[in-house]
Amino acid sequence: MTTVLITGAARGIGQELARQYVADGARVIATCRTEDAAAQLKTLLGTSDVHTPLLDVSDGASVAALAQSLGGTTIDILINNAGVLGEQYAFGTMDYDAWTHAFAVNTMGPMRVTEALAGHLADGAKVITISSQMGSLLRDTSGSYPYRSTKAAVNKVVQLMAHDLKPRDITCITMHPGWVRTDMGGPSASISPEESASGIRRVIDGLTLADTSSFIQWNGEPHPW
Repeated sequence: MTTVLITGAARGIGQELARQYVADGARVIATCRTEDAAAQLKTLLGTSDVHTPLLDVSDGASVAALAQSLGGTTIDILINNAGVLGEQYAFGTMDYDAWTHAFAVNTMGPMRVTEALAGHLADGAKVITISSQMGSLLRDTSGSYPYRSTKAAVNKVVQLMAHDLKPRDITCITMHPGWVRTDMGGPSASISPEESASGIRRVIDGLTLADTSSFIQWNGEPHPW
């Protein structure tokens, strides 16, 4: 049985990924930030078998507690999905505390989680970090300083992790999930959570070590850095 750990599974893409993996018979560990969110997720998934530990990816003690709670569990797929959009600050309006928090969640969070769970990752495991096209350096746009910069930074973090984990045949990629109709993406987005999650899973299924250190879109196409 494949064991999948998904951070930020209380809503949006993370929730849909958890639902689809449960439906396919995987063992799912779906982290949430609060007890209420964890209970609601179990109700939504229609099973009490899903492990829903509490996790704040920006808190080192919380991440360490997650690792400790897993005992001897081996993880085949780790999906670093937890993230924050935050306010769309533009030049001259920056809230630097909010920017710092965005880095703690979006950039350092995937690193914290992957480092802490490295001993639980199976040799040959796959580590997927949800990034965004908004972090691509080739997109000549303005505004959204915190979100765009944290996603650009996490792309580099994953490139570095890919080199460190390659000797264990662990594949690490960043994933653009599409513009998705979630709380973060908004109602005008182009695809549903179901479409995004299905595409992400197809990409994951097809990943090999040759793909490590790649930036890939939900539909399987490469994304420019």
